Amino acid sequence: MINIDGVGHVATKGLVYRYVSRWSDSQTWGYDLSPQDGEAVNVPKGLHLLVDIDTSPLLSFINVEGSLIFAPDSDPDHERTFDAHYILVKGGYMEVGTEENRYTSKLTITMHSTKYDPNLPIFGNKVIGVNYGTLEMHGIERSHTWTDLK
Repeated sequence: MINIDGVGHVATKGLVYRYVSRWSDSQTWGYDLSPQDGEAVNVPKGLHLLVDIDTSPLLSFINVEGSLIFAPDSDPDHERTFDAHYILVKGGYMEVGTEENRYTSKLTITMHSTKYDPNLPIFGNKVIGVNYGTLEMHGIERSHTWTDLK
C-alpha cells in the first residue's frame, strides 16, 4: 500500500513495489566487502536482494528468508552465472523473472557438491530447497514444455 499524508491510500493499479538492495552496492554489505568464495549469505526477512552482478563467488550456503531476485537484463545476449553449494528458500521468495517481465537473457545457476558434502535434512546436497517459501522462474516461452527421457 502507498499512503500519502493528508491524502490517504493511493491506487497502485495492482503493481507491487519493492525497495531492493543491490548485490553490487557496498551499502548492502555494511560498507564492507561483498561475499567471497566459501562464505555464506543470509537474506533476512524484509530484505529484497537484487543479484545485479555477472559472476558470483562460489558461496557455501544462501539462506533466503526475504527475497533473492534475478531481474532480467535488457540485453538478450547478457550472461550471468551464480554458484553455490546450497540455496534454501526458508519462508522467503526467490524470483528469476516474472510472468509479465520474463528472464530473457542467459542465467546459469550451478549447484556444487560431492557425495561427501553434508546434506541439508530432507533436501540433500547440491540443492535449491524451498521450505514454506516461493520459487518462481519465468523464462522465454516455449512451444513444448515437456520432453521424453529414455
